[in-house]
Amino acid sequence: MRKPVKYRIAFLIVAAVCFYVGTLFLPATLPEITFSLKSIWANTQWRNCLLVTLAYFVFLPVLYYFWIIQIGKQALWKLLLIISLSSLVARYNYPEQLAYYFEFITYLKYPIIAVLMVIEILLLVTIVKALWGARKLSGDPRIHMLEQYEGDNVYEKGSKEAKKLELALMFAHEPASWYYAIPHFSRNHVPGLANLRLWSAQWWHVPLVCIALVIATYASYLAIALWSETVAIVVATLVFYLIVMFIANYRVSKHYSVYLIKDKLMVNNSWWGMTVIPLSNIQQIETGSWTAASTQEQFHFGRGNANVKFTFVSEQTYYSGFATFIERMDTLYLSVDEPSALLKICQPQQYTALSA
Repeated sequence: MRKPVKYRIAFLIVAAVCFYVGTLFLPATLPEITFSLKSIWANTQWRNCLLVTLAYFVFLPVLYYFWIIQIGKQALWKLLLIISLSSLVARYNYPEQLAYYFEFITYLKYPIIAVLMVIEILLLVTIVKALWGARKLSGDPRIHMLEQYEGDNVYEKGSKEAKKLELALMFAHEPASWYYAIPHFSRNHVPGLANLRLWSAQWWHVPLVCIALVIATYASYLAIALWSETVAIVVATLVFYLIVMFIANYRVSKHYSVYLIKDKLMVNNSWWGMTVIPLSNIQQIETGSWTAASTQEQFHFGRGNANVKFTFVSEQTYYSGFATFIERMDTLYLSVDEPSALLKICQPQQYTALSA
């Protein structure tokens, strides 16, 4: 597992622990005191509130900055995500005297409802339009979106083209999920070249995920209904709607994890990560055996030991988390069922077959 991924998981765990422990430490009410650091620290209730506040609004944002933004090389504006989450938790967990200062979160209730309703309407329109436009495509709609923004300036950090591409890819996941989830829509898809060894390609994966989504849908409704039944219905609907995406995840992992389209190699690390590699940028293809321990700081797709290694002429782009995380790689390791099939995509002088 690569370092950025480890730190993302570690941050989620630390944030969950901080919010849970903070809830236990926060008192129901606060006594009246003279506001000075000495008096606040001398009073147990106020001291606990101070420590929790430091954890929510200092420790977690700083941790997010170093673990997610710096290590993962992400945009600085994403720091607002953890600050907003801390504000939301504070609004409903802080004592009344302090929760009042986070009342602005509740003022967002009706705008949130309006935005969610607009999103659902736009989602429906987008699905219909995108599926109609993609009905004759021979490959992933996300690839066709990438082709519209081809150019070196697309990969310049902070450039307008890069921001447009990131947003376009995020929206392209929607029609692409329907494209893969319904076999009739992907009937013109080019055949797979090889299959990554993924848990999501197993037959039992879909029913387990569907059961989990049904439970998550019911739990999300119960959790939000006391605040707003309208928001609860909308959020529960969106959670249940993920079934379409997980069906697409299964079919992509099972049939289309690695394939050729035109002069590009498409690699789908399940549904949540993708890279499109021009064949002209492949410097070398090697077959052999590389353990997960030896490639933990590299891009390693598939379970078990990797049996194919790609070395690139120039860095390639990997899009993960619906293109919200964009990373560059100069080497890629794959664990596939047919490594020999990948050797055929380049001329003999461009690859090396190593002994296992």
